Amino acid sequence: MGHTRRQFFARAASGLAIASLAVAGLAGCGSDTGSPAANGAGADKAATIRVSVAAIQFETAYLAQEKGMFKKQGLNVEIVNGADPASQLAQVVSGDVNIATGSWINVATSVAKGLPVSVIAGNGVVDPKTDNSGVLVSKRSGITSLKGLAGKTIGVVGVKSGGDIPVLQALEGAGVDVNGVKEVAIPYSGMQAALEQGTVDAVVPVDQFYRQMLGAGFVSISNPVREYQANMPVTVWTAKKDWLASNGAEATKFVAAMKEAVAYYKDPANLAAVQKVNAEVNQIDVAKAPKAFVPADTTINEAEAQAGIDAMVHFGLLKKSISVDDVLWSGAPRRASAKAQ
Repeated sequence: MGHTRRQFFARAASGLAIASLAVAGLAGCGSDTGSPAANGAGADKAATIRVSVAAIQFETAYLAQEKGMFKKQGLNVEIVNGADPASQLAQVVSGDVNIATGSWINVATSVAKGLPVSVIAGNGVVDPKTDNSGVLVSKRSGITSLKGLAGKTIGVVGVKSGGDIPVLQALEGAGVDVNGVKEVAIPYSGMQAALEQGTVDAVVPVDQFYRQMLGAGFVSISNPVREYQANMPVTVWTAKKDWLASNGAEATKFVAAMKEAVAYYKDPANLAAVQKVNAEVNQIDVAKAPKAFVPADTTINEAEAQAGIDAMVHFGLLKKSISVDDVLWSGAPRRASAKAQ
């Protein structure tokens, strides 16, 4: 399986530095002459692409590889482990990888700021019925609702990165002055320790980190993602625009493979296989793997995706709104809304 989840965050600091320079240095990123695809495609009859996955919602990519779905499409895929959303985008822009998992909100924000990337397909989707993230506090904190966070400190994976938008929406909805709440950037893997040490008053973990903390006795006082972003894309597959211009056929094949992988991932009969992938990548016993996983869909729900962008404008992360069409590749699968399924 390659590197494990504990190594996912090793390159986060350097990735963030690259990402901060990406927009300013776009002129130096225009050529893919040295890209993995350009250097490796001739070595095999199958087109070679390098794909970076994040620390969450990586199962579909590994299933596509293990079950031969990439090979079926004529692709030779090398999967590498990435880190936070900014680092993932930095790898795409630099040409280190051809396709990477991105956060919908982070990618949309980056596109609005001029980063030359596009979303080619969806991956994880916000479950409208099940909580896979939440605002967690210590039992000893005395905080029982969002109102108790007025003037407090919250640990989020990225400050003003877009991932904190649903938390701000929930706080505002609870009548809390969001300007009086301090946000601190903490990786998911460090959130439990930060809360235990009293560095922050609350944290907002996701997926296995959220479930692990609930199991450890921490208390959820709100579930902003489900409440404000149901059916919105969470993780998406992202590529550089000039790579797509030259490799549209490969991107189309990748999306087709991921569509098949998502169908396999969603089938309850294949839960054991999904758990096996999760356990191997996280280096845990399969008995400790999740019993349920985040919904996935390669097709983007446009209305819900646009609502996420509009919320960023509301909270000042974007100076003006952009449309979903500005973010999506022309070949990206899409539908009007989740209701159109």
